[in-house]
Parts: sequence; C-alpha cells; structure tokens
Amino acid sequence: MSDSDLSNMRSVVKLALIKIGIRCDLVGFNYLCYAIELVVINPRLIHKLCKGLYLEVGKKFKTDNEICIERSIRHAIENTYINKGFIELNRMFNAQLYTINDKPTAGELIRLVAEYYNLGLYRLNKY
Repeated sequence: MSDSDLSNMRSVVKLALIKIGIRCDLVGFNYLCYAIELVVINPRLIHKLCKGLYLEVGKKFKTDNEICIERSIRHAIENTYINKGFIELNRMFNAQLYTINDKPTAGELIRLVAEYYNLGLYRLNKY
C-alpha cells in the first residue's frame, strides 16, 4: 500500500468512526483507528483479536496489556451506544444492521469499518 493510499485509508477510517459517533478524545478511538488499519492490510487478524490484533495495537502504542486495549475500545463503543446508538452504521451500509437497542462488539465494529473501506462505500456516502 502506497503512502498516499495509507493516508487516504486513515482519513476514511477516522471520518467513519466520527460519523458513527465515536468520540475522538477517547483513547479507544486511536486504538480503533489503528486496529481497523491493520485489519484492512491483513484481514486474518480479525480472527485473533486478543492474541494478534490487540498485541499489534499494543506495540504501536507501547503498551503490553491487550486487556487495557480491549477495555478502551469497549468503552468507546459503550459511550457511543449510550449517547447516540449505532444507527449511523445502518446509513453507511444502507442496511438494517443495528436497532436503537443494539451495539456491535469490538470485533464487529472493526470488521464493519474495515469492510466499509474495502468495499469503497465511503465513495457513495457524500454527506
């Protein structure tokens, strides 16, 4: 992946998370951004969250505690669920993925935003 492609992907991922309602002042936001980047580059990491993906995130952010990484990501998801819900994910995919009472797991959110980028759906969503 070229530097410009990587920069574009990072921008798309950050904007998608902000649209969803993840607050960018939370540590989990940065962890999510990097985790999604890693999954876009290597999709198999989504199948090894704690012993693969979160360890790689930990290396980048200089923490060796994958439990703290997972907890920070879950906190960002919970905060979004309480304040807004995940209805925006439905708009992004033009499908009924979540109701007002549903929230994705960390793995689901990472996978969905990675697919949002991989499928090029961000090109269709001009709002």
